[in-house]
Amino acid sequence: MGMKIHGLGKLISLALILCLLIVPSCTRDKMTVTGAEYEFGKNKVNDTHYDWKEISGNRFRIIYPDTVRQRALDVAQIYDTHLESICKDLELHLDRDVPVFLYPSQNEYETTNVVTGLVRGSGGFTEFFKERVVFPVLSNDKRLERLALHEITHAVQLNYLLESRYRSLQIILTGVLSPLWFMEGVAQYESRFWDSMPAMYVRDAVMDHDLIPLNQLRGFSHLPPHQIRLAYDQSGLFIQFLVDTYGQESIARLLRLIKNRLNVRNALQEVTGKGIWTLERSWREYADQRLRVGGSGWQDPMAQTQLLTANKGWNFFPTYSPDGSRIAFLSDWENEAFDFSLYVMERSTGRLSRVMKRFVEVSPLSWSQNGTRLVFVSDKENRSDLYIYDLKRNKSERIKQELRVNSFPSFLPGDAEVGFVASVNGYADIYKINLNDGKLTPLTQTINDEAYPHWSADGKFLVYSREYQKQFDLVLKNLSSGEETRLTNTVYDEIWPIFLPEGKTILYVSDQSSIFNLHLLDLQSGSSHRLSQVIGGIFSPQVSPDGKRLLFTYFRHGQYTIFEGSMSSLEPGVENADRP
Repeated sequence: MGMKIHGLGKLISLALILCLLIVPSCTRDKMTVTGAEYEFGKNKVNDTHYDWKEISGNRFRIIYPDTVRQRALDVAQIYDTHLESICKDLELHLDRDVPVFLYPSQNEYETTNVVTGLVRGSGGFTEFFKERVVFPVLSNDKRLERLALHEITHAVQLNYLLESRYRSLQIILTGVLSPLWFMEGVAQYESRFWDSMPAMYVRDAVMDHDLIPLNQLRGFSHLPPHQIRLAYDQSGLFIQFLVDTYGQESIARLLRLIKNRLNVRNALQEVTGKGIWTLERSWREYADQRLRVGGSGWQDPMAQTQLLTANKGWNFFPTYSPDGSRIAFLSDWENEAFDFSLYVMERSTGRLSRVMKRFVEVSPLSWSQNGTRLVFVSDKENRSDLYIYDLKRNKSERIKQELRVNSFPSFLPGDAEVGFVASVNGYADIYKINLNDGKLTPLTQTINDEAYPHWSADGKFLVYSREYQKQFDLVLKNLSSGEETRLTNTVYDEIWPIFLPEGKTILYVSDQSSIFNLHLLDLQSGSSHRLSQVIGGIFSPQVSPDGKRLLFTYFRHGQYTIFEGSMSSLEPGVENADRP
């Protein structure tokens, strides 16, 4: 999710970052699919078990394993649609084809030998010297488009910035003098990145008067790891500010001046007519006017809630034990730079135990019905594998099955099976596995991204989120008949659905107000209501077995924290207008 210089710098990214990217126009009849395994064999890419193929388009070449051919075609279509407009925005013309390497998954991408440096922790990169783009295919169409556009934008930038009779000198000058707020900000802007998630991060900084000063964004490596996401999104919004205030051409002018004048402050003053401090004030006023919220009715978070995690790190996916006495969750407790561990908290005393140290992926977890085991995802073997941790024996064991990219594990009623999401060849579906005989059963088989599965208490129904036209709607599946019912049909994201204990109502999260809030959906009437109006963002709600208490992750003040509240304190607001 950025530019990579051999042996220089450090790539830092969030596992939760929505990865982004872009490139020029070509029609499908101008593209050919040929074998690329000879040119990109072991002398170029050491993963020789891949059957490499190539799609050649207008100013791009996509090199991909044959197993992800359809996703490679999807990426080609993204470039067909958007690359020309990127070049137009930057007033540039690509003079060579951009090589784009695709990998089937994040873990396989991290083993790439396209460059010699480590890429672990990044969502994608554009290599500095040869302008090669490398990223994994994603099952989510919106995220895949953004990632593809973000990285190809870097290739377009570098194609121009490194063009010189003295290329070696120009590489040094570009690497040292081109500010990341501009390089990454333009890549964010061109990737159509702005939605409720970037808005949440930047709004939080606006509300706290904690936007990062522009002169501190020349590079990102000095920032605390938890601020990296803010740096990307704030830079993208700053570019949007320049476009809205000084016109689309301001980006292209700034790019030319940065290359030719080698003085960013002078370049900004020439484009905007303002000195850096005056411009900074104008930018902050723009962000404040666009994002600040508050006043009557706003919550931070809801009333009658209690903070459970007052630590320095980020905390995710709290879940009640079956008897409601313990809470399991993931955390990099002491701000350990996204090195997450699995914790269990005694609800009555607050006593905390770290039961699984590190190698825990940022994915939800689940208790067994007898309260003695936890199922979670670990990347200990460079795969996103399912593991079961036995709390009595203090031992973890991998669930043996062939799928490599797994998430959202959950014990099903009876504890004999585990449900989960797995991505295969760039498409995510919901599966279940029998823990006794290892039988694997797909529960969905579509090209749509599917996530956030939750089973009813009797195991007869499954509710989950499915991506339609780059946004998530809720789907209810009868597991006996296979019948599916689309519960929502909006332009927003409906995510994190859970059945309430009585089985007739679904609690979920939606960004219908441009902020992630709790909503309630009645399965009989189909009506839905918003339950909260927070300043930050609510995620991963869980209800206690008796239905009286609520756990959730809340983002605010630059941190993800865990709160607990009373279900009775949630008052339904105005009925949502959108229905299927």
